[in-house]
Amino acid sequence: MYSVAKDDFAANTNKCNKFVFDVAVEAGVTPPPKVSMYLIFSRPPTAGEWADPKVAISGWDVVTSPLPGDVVAEAHRYADATGHVGIVVGPNLTVSASALVGGVIVENDWGFRTDQTPTFRRYTR
Repeated sequence: MYSVAKDDFAANTNKCNKFVFDVAVEAGVTPPPKVSMYLIFSRPPTAGEWADPKVAISGWDVVTSPLPGDVVAEAHRYADATGHVGIVVGPNLTVSASALVGGVIVENDWGFRTDQTPTFRRYTR
């Protein structure tokens, strides 16, 4: 996923937020999660926006007890990304597009590690 272009995302760019967006669309989330700018342009939320509880993402509420299907995100200042975002799939388990392994979809404990302070969001519409 990292090395190929996908929609408006160029090749060799992080796409963890695009992965979450695509999974939400495939799961039937209508409308898909978007952040609007200038009332005419909208795009999938960045990882940093998913992670910021002050950013309103329509239909997605911040929760403290994650369940499978919830989005998990943590903001970081990377040179080429605002953080990382994935999807909870089980107890202490998430899936996400990992830049560390070329954008491959990985399943691991990211978001539940003791040194992390993630934000969890649940679709409520």
